[in-house]
Amino acid sequence: MKIDYETIGAMAAELGCRRDDLIALSPGNDPFYVHRPGRRAEAEWFAGLWESLGFKSGSHPRRLHYTIISQDPPILKPNGKPYRNTENDWKTLLTASLSARYLRLIPDGALADHRNNPPILNASNPVTESPSVYIAGGYQADLVYAVPDNQVLPPQAFVGNLVVPQPYLVEVWVEKSTQNDILVPLARRFEFNLVCGTGETSEILARQAVERAISDGRPMRILYVSDFDPGGRSMPVALARKIEFWIREADLDLDVTLDPIVLTPEQCERYRLPRTPLKKTERRAVKFEQRFGEGATELDALEALRPGELAKIVEHEVCRYIDTTLPARVGKAYWPYWQEVQRVEKEVLDNYDIADIQRRYDDLKDDFKSAVEALEEESRELWPQIAQDLHASIPAFDPEDMPEPRPATPPDGPLFDSSRSYPDQLDWYHLWQGRGGTK
Repeated sequence: MKIDYETIGAMAAELGCRRDDLIALSPGNDPFYVHRPGRRAEAEWFAGLWESLGFKSGSHPRRLHYTIISQDPPILKPNGKPYRNTENDWKTLLTASLSARYLRLIPDGALADHRNNPPILNASNPVTESPSVYIAGGYQADLVYAVPDNQVLPPQAFVGNLVVPQPYLVEVWVEKSTQNDILVPLARRFEFNLVCGTGETSEILARQAVERAISDGRPMRILYVSDFDPGGRSMPVALARKIEFWIREADLDLDVTLDPIVLTPEQCERYRLPRTPLKKTERRAVKFEQRFGEGATELDALEALRPGELAKIVEHEVCRYIDTTLPARVGKAYWPYWQEVQRVEKEVLDNYDIADIQRRYDDLKDDFKSAVEALEEESRELWPQIAQDLHASIPAFDPEDMPEPRPATPPDGPLFDSSRSYPDQLDWYHLWQGRGGTK
């Protein structure tokens, strides 16, 4: 069932609660509230500007802002007042553009995300083909043009696709790049994707994550790293909610979970990390400190006071899904088979006097091209015959010999799980936020 502003209202009436109790973010930011009349009006206003001012895909919202304020007569906002070069009007533009994207009133990818670095994509694409052997060079010998270092090369056997993909697409998301010196080498070593944001995750990055999950085809596991402060607590929910929206909006059958792994209140206590006073402008400070005590803790405190601990935590959580023993076990299965292929290849080639062809080729001195062409004509049927013998003699690889990845060891309950119903998932958000559930 599609979830939107109207269906949430119907659910609220059935449950006897407020409509706003059935969302995870603020009414002005939650994607499932995008059909709310005020937000739809802003979205249509932005889409109209996109069309009338001729904005192009890949534009940055800040450039659109300056294009809008330069118009004469002034552009009017949905409330009828002129759009000015103010912080409030800039925020109006951002929320309007976001609603327009959620409602798909402008093209997908219309706006560029210049605030965040592109994701670092290390995860290998899963190989879906079966292990196989192929014979190269099974045509007539091409001795004139395709012989390196004057060496006669008969048909040869090659083994392909002897790999077992990791069972999960794993991504680590971190709210800032100050931990890159730790996380980038770790991501390269374990071949997981690393997404470094700046503050709350943009809709663009969230949509790209869904697109990667679709393209990859494996279950996606997102592990979130953030400060222990009001923003750090809200960011995983904000990302999960955006991903949830795009999955439900397109009715996608995706297996995606998201779990915050650093910094948790338990980690702050275990490692005795210092608390820093929250800014006086932090509107969420009171509720945060009522739950967790005074002050917040930055990620940098963990590495400064407990060097290497961040890497250990991330490695442990990543290895819930990535089997580090798998490449070695695949290699162990591959090596005996490859040796057998090499043995059979030599056995077949020993039936043919390739050495005689090599000697005759080496003896050609004068009139090289015509003489070699004559040798090619003489051996016209030899190469296909060798290839045919190789095809008949090389043993097939038994897929049963390929090792299986070890089972994952996920936590008991991730913050987000795409398999949950809308109400069940909402309860998980509210539990994380310290709010009451829908049940």
